[in-house]
Amino acid sequence: MRRVLGTAVVVAVLAGAGLLLAWQLPRPISTTSPVGALWHRHGDELGAAWNRETCTKGVCSQDYRRGSIYAGPAGFAQIVHDDAVGEAFHDLGGVEALGLPIAAESGSRDRPWQAFQRGGVFAADGATTLVRGPFWSSWLRYAHERGGLGFPKGPAHSDRRGTRVQDFINGTIYLRSGVPVPTISDIAAAHRRAGGAFGTLGYPKSTQRAVGDRLVQEFDGGEVWWSSGTGAVSVQAAFLAAYRDRGGAGGWLGLPTAEASRLEGGAMQSFQGGALYRTDGEDAIRATTAGDIQNRYEELGGPEGELGLPTGDKVDVPGGRYQSFAGGVLLWHEGAGVFRLDADSFAIWSADPARFGWPAKDSWADDRGTHQAWEKGQTVLRSGRLLTVPSTPVDASTAVLLCDSQCSGNSWIEQGARGAGFANVVKFGFGGSGYLAPISGIGAGFTESVSSNRVLLPEGDPGAVIITLGGNDAAQRRPVAEVTAAEEQLIGLLRQAYPNAAIVVNGVMSRSDAAHAARRAMDAAVTEQARRAGVYAVSVAGWVSDYSAPQADTVHLTPAGHDKIAPHYAEALRAALGR
Repeated sequence: MRRVLGTAVVVAVLAGAGLLLAWQLPRPISTTSPVGALWHRHGDELGAAWNRETCTKGVCSQDYRRGSIYAGPAGFAQIVHDDAVGEAFHDLGGVEALGLPIAAESGSRDRPWQAFQRGGVFAADGATTLVRGPFWSSWLRYAHERGGLGFPKGPAHSDRRGTRVQDFINGTIYLRSGVPVPTISDIAAAHRRAGGAFGTLGYPKSTQRAVGDRLVQEFDGGEVWWSSGTGAVSVQAAFLAAYRDRGGAGGWLGLPTAEASRLEGGAMQSFQGGALYRTDGEDAIRATTAGDIQNRYEELGGPEGELGLPTGDKVDVPGGRYQSFAGGVLLWHEGAGVFRLDADSFAIWSADPARFGWPAKDSWADDRGTHQAWEKGQTVLRSGRLLTVPSTPVDASTAVLLCDSQCSGNSWIEQGARGAGFANVVKFGFGGSGYLAPISGIGAGFTESVSSNRVLLPEGDPGAVIITLGGNDAAQRRPVAEVTAAEEQLIGLLRQAYPNAAIVVNGVMSRSDAAHAARRAMDAAVTEQARRAGVYAVSVAGWVSDYSAPQADTVHLTPAGHDKIAPHYAEALRAALGR
């Protein structure tokens, strides 16, 4: 513009003096050269020529009233208008500095720009900005990537870490080890949301690349994925390894659908096919996958609901699958749906699913404990002890019997309990068992079987719990100290299950002769331990002889023997309980 105005002033002055010279008149324009041919198509736009067309080192040019035309050795010609872009082009050194124009001026009237061989000149808001060198080559390469980088927001500069950077409306180009690496469009926006180069993603490691109809770009601290359906979302270092381990975007998780977010006690990130979760203080990443279990998890409030964060991934079991959470377990069975279980009930179920069957409803809690309905019954978890719900209510009129084969049939124990006023008797009798002597089919004694919930006690508030064990422990010559230790543990478990019930320990039914000396010794040991533990004790040592009770073999009574012992036991039980 200044060059053209200067010529115009000279012409005006000389014309005023009557000295208009021939070289100041419009010059001829070629009809055959690339420069002239272009002018003939845009003559009204450019106006008359100020000088003749000149060619130097293969570059031809001619100036006009409103611009110039340049053509290179290949014969391609382009216009440089006499506007802000053209003025900046000439001020920056013209062809020598920026090379020939390689495309026509683009943009709007108030935001024009033009591409040259060694740079681009952009004009906006009364200022011009140059993009050159590696920034320019990168800009040209990605000019059409989903809208391209757009206008520069300022000149290239060094950021606070010394990295050369140039910002654009739709992205940023970073010069890393001399190589330009741009962030563009939606991926650039996601990078900015994460704090840019000084945020959690850091600098880009490579340019974005297509993966099918998706785009991905890797950064020092993660990667950003884009699709038309999800937009651009980052997967950052906290979840990246776990995401890749599960197949990344090509795996069942698919693309990220939201940025990672903090939760109470951890963090999570959602994907098309599920979600990843991290618990504070743990290295492990857990996942939920799209499907019935995740749907139910979200219905229950997800990680901020009653279940909390997952503590394991989904696990397949025959006929179903489950997933564990901090607040319980979701168990799915085909055709039945998903049910929420407390962790302790689930642990017992998982040890022997056939014993309970599938859950029939969610766990629920009341003042009696945590309830769980199964296909084959109902359980209640109370103070860490799992109890089974019998068909007949267990109340103050009930005596619960824990015994070996001594309570088979209409035994002296059952008759005595009824004679002492307990109208309802719930019997757990396992022949051959003892405090330590194993229950057949379970492989553990009574104490361990109750402790491990292999034997489930009935739920309720019985009037009394009566233990009759020890004979088989004596027969197997179990050390007395170990037997009484197991007895003490069993009493503790019963107190936990039945805090309001009277606990009675019976001794070992025996004769007075030498053959039953071990049984009488065990009677003395278990009844003494009961007294030390603060529960009721009834010694029955020598009663077979004392009451002339008939025996079916060396240790068991006949039905008549049970009938003969029963009244005496009922009297002793009433006396012990003060009934």
